Amino acid sequence: MKKIEPRYYVYENRDGKLVEVVPEAAPGPAIEASTYPFLRTNPFLYNPEASPLIVYSIEDFLVTVKKRELVFGDVIRDPEIPLKQRRKIVKKAFRNWKKSYVKEKKQTFSESGKIIDVLGEVSVLRFSWKYKLVLFVLFFVAVFLVAVNSAVWEDFSLTKVGKYLHGRLSDMYATHAWLGSVGNITIYVILSAILFVTVAGLISRDYQKNYKLTESFLDDSERDIDRSFKRRWKKARKYYLRELKNIRKTPPLDIGAVQEGQINIQLFKDACQVLLNRAHKYKKAKPFINGFKYVLLSLSVLGTATLFVFAVYEMILSIFK
Repeated sequence: MKKIEPRYYVYENRDGKLVEVVPEAAPGPAIEASTYPFLRTNPFLYNPEASPLIVYSIEDFLVTVKKRELVFGDVIRDPEIPLKQRRKIVKKAFRNWKKSYVKEKKQTFSESGKIIDVLGEVSVLRFSWKYKLVLFVLFFVAVFLVAVNSAVWEDFSLTKVGKYLHGRLSDMYATHAWLGSVGNITIYVILSAILFVTVAGLISRDYQKNYKLTESFLDDSERDIDRSFKRRWKKARKYYLRELKNIRKTPPLDIGAVQEGQINIQLFKDACQVLLNRAHKYKKAKPFINGFKYVLLSLSVLGTATLFVFAVYEMILSIFK
């Protein structure tokens, strides 16, 4: 990051009067502010964290005077320019800075508002309570049919009905050993589906939460940015118009008095861009999430149905034995 050296105005007390001391030119090429296009921008949009240059005062920026680009500080401190003309230059400079700032702000918030509206139309993926209920029912049925030697059957198998069902399921697994693997895989698939639904739901809620926060930030920050600019603009303009008569005895206004604060236009642009990137990824992932959701459900139903059909088949066979 390049730096623009600050200007220093040195005075000596000669016979009770302050007289400016003009220092000798330093060796080497002088830094011409006009060579940096950034200085043609608006000081009220200056952001030290994003700026390609480090500037120290509003007076480092360029203004247009009679179709010529001049450094603001050089113009208003030039004793050869009449006070009335310098006053007009100050008013015009601040008027132009205000116009460009308002234009930039309106454009930014208009474009960002459109982005927010479009993102609001991105449907949020939801998992119905029926889908979740089916998964839990399938899970309990699968566990009931598979875990015949677990604590699940310990008390139930002591009853007449439980003893009968336990016997039929034991015969089924003895006859068709591969059904044990099908049952275990089915349980894992159902658990994966439940976990998948939970994670996907969290992602959807997180997207919706970020969208609402950004929308709220848009409304609040627009008012804050507008109030902040008006306060900085009026204060800086009043400073120069008041001190213009004795400007050579007045220090340049520090850039910190006019630069953007923590809540600024660039910050809002970045926030919208982050939300836009998230929405893009979310929208691309939705078809996969929907497809994978139905694949897991289909496998869960198929596995549980297979166990159930074979269990019923085994009970029917037992009637004829």
